[in-house]
This record gives sequence, C-alpha cells and structure tokens, in this order.
Amino acid sequence: MARTTLALLVAAFLGGVVWGFVAEGKAEPRKAAVVLPETLAHQGRERTYRLLLPKGYDKAKPAPLVLALHGGGGTADGMDRSTGAQFAREADKRGWVVVFPQGVAKGWNDGRPLTSRRDKQRKGVDDVAFLGALIDHLHKTRGIDRTRVYATGISNGGFMSFRLGLELSARIAAIAPVTANLAKVHAGKRPTHPVGLLVINGTKDPLVPYAGGQVKVLGKARGAIFSTDESLVRWAALVGCGKAGKAVALPDTAPRDGARAYRQAWTPCGRGAHVELIRIEGGGHTWPGGQQYLPKLLVGTTCRDFDAVPVIFDFFARHRRVKSPARAPARKAR
Repeated sequence: MARTTLALLVAAFLGGVVWGFVAEGKAEPRKAAVVLPETLAHQGRERTYRLLLPKGYDKAKPAPLVLALHGGGGTADGMDRSTGAQFAREADKRGWVVVFPQGVAKGWNDGRPLTSRRDKQRKGVDDVAFLGALIDHLHKTRGIDRTRVYATGISNGGFMSFRLGLELSARIAAIAPVTANLAKVHAGKRPTHPVGLLVINGTKDPLVPYAGGQVKVLGKARGAIFSTDESLVRWAALVGCGKAGKAVALPDTAPRDGARAYRQAWTPCGRGAHVELIRIEGGGHTWPGGQQYLPKLLVGTTCRDFDAVPVIFDFFARHRRVKSPARAPARKAR
C-alpha cells in the first residue's frame, strides 16, 4: 500500500504543481465539435495546440475564443477529457472556439520560480508572447472576435491565466483561474485595460493553499502566493471595483460530494470588468464536475454541484474587451 501511494505521489508531482495527470479511458463523445491538431512557430520552436471548432463554424462570423490552459504535467489533449468534455459541449452549444495550447515541458512560465528539473526546461520561454501570437494567428486564420478573447486554466494553467490578465489585458477581456491564486511575484503589476476575473478555488486544496503562503510540492517551495481573498481584493482594486458583497450558496445538488459552493461578487465595478469568486468549502485541487483524477488523499475532493465550464462561459459572455485603457486610477486594496 505504501509503495502504491508513493508511486502515485511521484507520478502526480513529477511536473510540479500538477493538474493534468488523468486516468486514461474512453473519452466522452464530442458530438459535432471538431478538434484539429495544429502548430505555430514561435521563438524558434514549433508549438502545438488543439483547436476545437463548433459545428458549422464560419470564419466570416467572428466568434469568441477561449484559451484553455492545462495544469503542470498535463497536456492539451487531456484538458477537455479531464473535465468530462465540458468544453466540447459548451463550444457546440454556443458556437464558440476553444484552443488548448500545449506548454513546453508540460507547463507554463506563469512568473513563479522555475525550480524543478522539468520547470527549468522552460527557461527563456515567453509564454505570454506565445499566447498573444496564438490569438493573433487565430484571428487571421479562423476569424475569431478580437474583442471576446478569454483565458481559463487550472493550477499552473490558472496561475498563467492570472499572468495573462495582467500582461495581455489589451487582448483578453476576462480570465477564470481554477485552483490558483495571484502569485506575489506579480504584486507590482496592473492591467492596462480592465479585465474581468472569476476565481474558482477549494478551501481544502492540498497543493495551492486557499489561505496563501508558499505553494509546496513534496516539501519544496514553488512560489509565494496571496490568499484567495487577497487575490480577489487586489484585482478588484486594480480594475476599479468596490467591496465584496455577501456570499450566496449555490444549489447543493450533490450533497454527498463533501463540498459546498458559494458565490461572491465585488461591486460596483466600472467599465464592465466583473470580479467574482466561487469558494468551494471542502473542495480540493480539482475541476468542478470533472474527473477525480487522483485519490482524495492526494488532491482533495471534486465538487459535483456544478460543471465549471458552463459557469465560466456564462461569466465570459458578460465581458467584451474595452478598446481604450482605463482612465480612472485603481482603487486601493481594502
């Protein structure tokens, strides 16, 4: 038993803060959505990505684009499968385009220190520039709507989403990190344009501490982060939002899952950049409605009260990129 647990730990944490180590199995049918394997040359590398086009997609009719970023140790191929094909279903339903980029060495340069052996393979890789180039490429080749570009991701992909919201705000209208907080290395940065933020975090995440501090993997520090609450307060200040409202419980549709979700918004917000949190009491390092990809002992429980992708897409649909920079100064963090 001890050897089995150790093997799972090694497999799960080999890439750092991991989300993407998933049980292999039969993928859920994608119905009408089409997934295309494509490449883009950047910084002397051939970067790969998977492009999900909804049924009947017409580049003459610009559609929103969602960047879905896998976690550390994960893959572009596994991202949608790990959510139970939530992205494919929602793309078809709405007519949106989703891109699953592949990180170098199965991860993203999200700004935190490159400490593990795998992380160091990404030294010098500019993922902000790559993802910006990918947005431009998809506008040119697929006709995506530049004013409705969004980013979401889990763990390492969630941390990268935060970085994109700060450094690529002229191209991205809203972000939705899952199991990730704002890294302290970004404390002095601010977006040039207002970017909406939805965070979905579990209070019992054993890898990314809800209360902030050091992200640790097998006892090794992987970067200091703000608490979830402080991350939201700081972002609300950056985009000109007011105080946090009362948290409202979401329907407890799966009372036996060991988790309960609450939604909270910071208001009022100017220029359409909403800031919200879904706090999952008892939730772990998992995607709501997705796979329990490792035992609860290692990653915590998966909330079954809702599927995260429809909620995230609903949030994104309320945002459109503001063309001109914000004129009003950011509010002070409370």
